[in-house]
Amino acid sequence: MFQQSFEGLIRALGEQLDERCAGRLQQVGINAKGSLAPAYPLDVWVGALRVAAETLAPQVPLEEGAIVVGRRFVQGFGSTLIGNALLATVRLLGPERMLARMTRNLRTGTNYLEAHIQQLGPTRYSLTCRPVVVAGFYVGLFHAGLEASGARQPSVQIVRHEGEEAVYDIAWN
Repeated sequence: MFQQSFEGLIRALGEQLDERCAGRLQQVGINAKGSLAPAYPLDVWVGALRVAAETLAPQVPLEEGAIVVGRRFVQGFGSTLIGNALLATVRLLGPERMLARMTRNLRTGTNYLEAHIQQLGPTRYSLTCRPVVVAGFYVGLFHAGLEASGARQPSVQIVRHEGEEAVYDIAWN
């Protein structure tokens, strides 16, 4: 995972990033109050994502908390230099073309994630991603991305999550 993904995650935590949260992030390998490395292994990302989900939505299971993190991540990532440019492009592209470029969009934050899209209807798609460890994060991420692209009443559902592969049903009105 690239530095800008962790910047987005830290910004998503906002005021919830207190000393306790920063300490928990430090335990998984992230110095939230200092400079970040250019890239991190996947296990560090997953650990940081768990900390963020437990911080932002402590009362719900990890997958549900990860949805909250994914939505807030888009806002946080959008305030980074690369994220701001990506969101500006998403707004111009609209939902259909944004989804067509999903692998490229996701690769701004990581070099390992693959996405394959299949159109099921005029505003309904099946999106397969791998490797996915916490599928709920991408529900929030895709939902917020669709909103940013101008999609009305977006819906993102996990159809299947087996091993490292997750399939999402994505639709809007």
